[in-house]
Amino acid sequence: MARHEVHERNDLIEGARVEEIELRPDELALSTLADIGHIDATLLHIANADSHSAEQWARIILEGASAEMRADLERAWQKIALRRHPIGAARTVQGWPIAHIELDYALLQVASDFGFEGQLLFRRDARGVLLATFIRFDEAAGRAVWDLALPAHLRFVRTLLEGAHVRVTAERVCS
Repeated sequence: MARHEVHERNDLIEGARVEEIELRPDELALSTLADIGHIDATLLHIANADSHSAEQWARIILEGASAEMRADLERAWQKIALRRHPIGAARTVQGWPIAHIELDYALLQVASDFGFEGQLLFRRDARGVLLATFIRFDEAAGRAVWDLALPAHLRFVRTLLEGAHVRVTAERVCS
């Protein structure tokens, strides 16, 4: 990568404002899981989030990530035994089944062999793009596995949102 390209990419990443936030009641209500045992929510502040549907944002964030990042995600998801569908299967995003879709939000849902079920919520609004995770634990082992995976999960979420910001910003600059 040329020196100019590296500098430009770093400027784009530095321009991304990604922060963990508390969910509003209307956002929490989008989960269909009963007895949620874990919630995290991260917001990518980006202008014109409405330039893409929520499903498109989910695809930009998960499917648009670098090959290396997607491989890291695959390994992580395998370690926590998520029962995903094959990549490219109908009504999925990166193998995550689509539980519900509206223009402004997409809800993906998957179960784990370790005894938990998770949802990823992608929501666009005037603030930007929200990525929230909801986990329901069916077994104590599921809680233990998730507690071990949580630090990596939070790093993945931040990196995925920052990467999406870079790609979308670069796309807008080139348009």
